[in-house]
Amino acid sequence: MKPKIIATLILTALVAIAASPSGPGTYSPMSPKIAHAGFFSQDLELFEEVVDLVSDKYVYPPDYRKLFEGAFEGMVAFVDDKELIHQKAGAKGMLRWKGRNLPYRLTYNFKDNMNALKKAYYFLAEGMDEKSLNRDLEFAGINGMMETLDLYSQFMDQSMFDRSMRDTEGKYGGLGMLITMKDKRLEVVKTMPNSPARKAGILSGDLFVKADGRDVKDTQIEDLAEMLRGYPDTRVSISLERPSEKKIYDYELTRKTIEIESVHYEKLAGPVGHIRITSFSKQTDEQLIVALQQAKKDRVRGYILDLRDNPGGLLTQSVKVAGHFLSPNRLVVYTQGRTRSNYQEYRSEIENTLHEKPIVALINGNSASASEIVAGALRDVGLALVLGETSYGKGSVQTIFRISEGAGLRLTTSKYYTPSGIDITEHGIIPDIMVEDDQFETEKTADTNTEVDAVFQHKKSPLPGYPSIRMKLSDVEKLVRSRGIKLDEEHDPLLGFAQMSLENIVTADKLKTLEHAKELAANIIY
Repeated sequence: MKPKIIATLILTALVAIAASPSGPGTYSPMSPKIAHAGFFSQDLELFEEVVDLVSDKYVYPPDYRKLFEGAFEGMVAFVDDKELIHQKAGAKGMLRWKGRNLPYRLTYNFKDNMNALKKAYYFLAEGMDEKSLNRDLEFAGINGMMETLDLYSQFMDQSMFDRSMRDTEGKYGGLGMLITMKDKRLEVVKTMPNSPARKAGILSGDLFVKADGRDVKDTQIEDLAEMLRGYPDTRVSISLERPSEKKIYDYELTRKTIEIESVHYEKLAGPVGHIRITSFSKQTDEQLIVALQQAKKDRVRGYILDLRDNPGGLLTQSVKVAGHFLSPNRLVVYTQGRTRSNYQEYRSEIENTLHEKPIVALINGNSASASEIVAGALRDVGLALVLGETSYGKGSVQTIFRISEGAGLRLTTSKYYTPSGIDITEHGIIPDIMVEDDQFETEKTADTNTEVDAVFQHKKSPLPGYPSIRMKLSDVEKLVRSRGIKLDEEHDPLLGFAQMSLENIVTADKLKTLEHAKELAANIIY
């Protein structure tokens, strides 16, 4: 953060005031009825702190006119008064409200725009009934400014920042249960080992009735999750209906630190180790090590790394995870920021790796960020065969900054590229074998009112040579079933085809695995 010289800011503000128009009907901060001691207080200090970080750290050079236009829009939207008129004509604008007018002009200069914003801030604050809303008005300006950046850059107030830190750490205070919505009822899917929920005797299939004395009918999963989460050693009451017994059970539970399970392992026929990674938190690599130790005991000869529906997480964790399957000192990913000096390489650091074991990686349109780093690295070095759909294409790195008042800023500071230089944002990770969900397309076409998910609107450029093969999921399912491979909710056709692709493959060689997969695909008659 740039250091602030308070005297300079005050002087600049006073000069701007003296130079501002104050004709009939025009708002002026010098008006006798408005003291505006805020110029000498902490008003907008947080806003300036955020602008400084964006100016210094954002992946692209700052466009101050665009940033402040967003801030103006955010503050006006917060006031939400039909009588407030916001007129714009290029760089010039006018605010009209409650018989007052405030003309302004935005340039590409930070100081000019900051002075204009301060006047607008006090103009709007003057018209609001509650003084306590001033801080919310400043937050609205910050959020409006951040909306002019990319989708992933975000201002977080204290509660949002605390929640983000908790999720990134991979630990939180909670009850340790997985919840789903079924037939418009919130249902317990499972409880975690040694969790308060498991110890209390809560069972899979129990239905939520109340949480902290509140009826949870029409409550969304996210809202219920927030009610159940909290600081460790705090208490929460819940009421659950057990349909099998037609009884309601009341529980008074103490929240405990819950370690999020992001790695799930099982041994499949072959034997093949199926490792599903659902996110990349601080606990992921430790959990993966435990899974690999079990796989070694099971004497698996190959791995299926399932990264589907993995939204990503910590860059450092993705490098560690990829390192288990790469030879030491292999390039995993590199990042490039705004300037040439903002270049950084990330290499595998693990000595005893599994780089000689055959591996298939599974991805889909919801695989993003850190999961794309892992899939891209394993594909580029010629070790892993990648199956599924083109990934989401989130090739940007966000750095989280802790700022004043307990708030935080998530800011895109660089972009990352696969070892061969592929821009993940532009292309995504294109699989070697594309398996298209034709069943999904049929359902989507049949229901014309279904809103297309944002993932499928995220356009990406093609990449020469990828994919090598295209197959339909319905055909893959027929082929897998014909081989007698078990399919259920936990074992889908793509997983089954990955198992088949590893048959008789004893070393990590993507070309051999691909050739074997092509032979299998030849059995599908279109």
